[in-house]
Amino acid sequence: MNATQLALLLAVLAPWLALTALALPALRRRATLLLPLAALPALLLALAGPDPDAGIVLPGLLDQTRLALDGTARAFLLPGALLWLLAGAYAHRHLLAHALRFAVFWLLTLAGYLLLVLAADLLTFYAGFALMTFAAYGLVTHTGSATALSAGRLYLGLMLIGEVALFTAVAWTTMLAGPGHSPDLAGLGADMEPAAALLFAIGFGLKLGAPGLHAWLPRAHAVAPVPASAVLSGVMIKVGALGGWRLLEGGLEVPGHGALILTALGLTGTFYAVAAGLRQPEPKTILAWSSVSQMGLMVALLGMAAAGTSAGAPPAAVWAGLAVMLAHHGLAKGALFLGTGLLATTADRFTRRTLLMGLALAGAALAAAPLSGGALTKAALTSGIPGWLAGLTGTATALLMLHFLQRAASRPTEPMTGQNGDTGGTRGMSLWWLTLTPGLLLPWWLADTSLRESALTASAIGDGLWPLVLAGVLAGGAWWLRSRWPGVGVAPARQSHPTRGAPRPLPGMARLAHWWALTERQLHRWPVIGRTATTMILLLALALVFSATT
Repeated sequence: MNATQLALLLAVLAPWLALTALALPALRRRATLLLPLAALPALLLALAGPDPDAGIVLPGLLDQTRLALDGTARAFLLPGALLWLLAGAYAHRHLLAHALRFAVFWLLTLAGYLLLVLAADLLTFYAGFALMTFAAYGLVTHTGSATALSAGRLYLGLMLIGEVALFTAVAWTTMLAGPGHSPDLAGLGADMEPAAALLFAIGFGLKLGAPGLHAWLPRAHAVAPVPASAVLSGVMIKVGALGGWRLLEGGLEVPGHGALILTALGLTGTFYAVAAGLRQPEPKTILAWSSVSQMGLMVALLGMAAAGTSAGAPPAAVWAGLAVMLAHHGLAKGALFLGTGLLATTADRFTRRTLLMGLALAGAALAAAPLSGGALTKAALTSGIPGWLAGLTGTATALLMLHFLQRAASRPTEPMTGQNGDTGGTRGMSLWWLTLTPGLLLPWWLADTSLRESALTASAIGDGLWPLVLAGVLAGGAWWLRSRWPGVGVAPARQSHPTRGAPRPLPGMARLAHWWALTERQLHRWPVIGRTATTMILLLALALVFSATT
């Protein structure tokens, strides 16, 4: 066994070794100390670079357990392991109730994530996927509040639907490959049955929070502890994109207009999630809806890749854009969640202003500001959609980030004491900047030369500025409208007689905003079981339509 194989094995086993170490009473009292250490071997492995020829086989764990680090796995592992390490350090530095229980679920979830990312065969990939999915339930419901338990039920219900679809697809594909054989992920999509591809799409789409399958994401990410929200939104939901990536690079051909529909669905979800997020008062909920919006962009990129695959050769810019988006969105969203937690626990004026400045930088990166990682993703998007449409996605994201900053800045502080007696807001600043800085710089290091050059042209910089200016104008207009008509978006109180202080009649746009607010509120009052059943009905209808058209 060479050094690369040893590093690969250590990266996968590190969370399990940390779990075993929790049996020691001394470590059990400081269980969160192991959280960042468990992700360190994986980060070192990713920094060493891909080496697909140095794979290993582990007989006895599963019948066909094969691990390898190719270019696709490294694109997910490098930002993912870095965020797991930094969020784990945040969890250690800040007091968490029931720290031992949190550490157990955290390490199990990390173990599943590393196993599926480094898997070279289908059964190993599914084992890691299932372990990560179900262990994350403990992170979602960690606080034990009624809201967290309700969100956990919704998460578990929808994930069970996805797991059934995914397990069926895995069993189907494995049976076709022959008894006792786990198919390689490389080339998995070639000659795949359309029905099996649809089942894979359902399982991956639910985990990704794709438009129409996203009902669990805003609620689960909003109630989880801050470090758990960071990895849930920044890392874990993207394993659905990893599954789609593996199928497409393996030769899966999407029939008919499926690629175009996928791209249109992703872009529609991008704008819908922004409209929904603008109605939310809580900063973490706003960030969760932002993740739904950004995953819509990822679905659009996968649709563009599918269109290229069906044509014979997917554009290289699309694959490069996906790799860049993994790093830029994962680390920027992690910094936003962790910064929100710090902002809520410090009253120092200078620290709060510094945090808000850093949060604004991360939000601008998500909105594809010039010279940011988002500009690289936008450059990849414009290879398949009109530039003005890509610019409007930046405008929508910028509006949502402005709303987030306003709500985060106005939220009252809740002083919290760290494990060593220091205030949580001030002692975590250096760690937080270590999260934000790689999110701004790492995408440029990972991007290829052509993508960097296209994002640095004068026209690309100009195309990145006007969406931000438009977002500022729209935000200013919205604030003026709210100051003149305070009842916009709020259910009016019943009055028996008009009074001199009653607000003036709402104009057309204000009436539209008011109607949208009421409609969105009613949609989110739909019971958990109702939303789960609705998702099942929609997926069944999709399967029937798909089978009728193929």
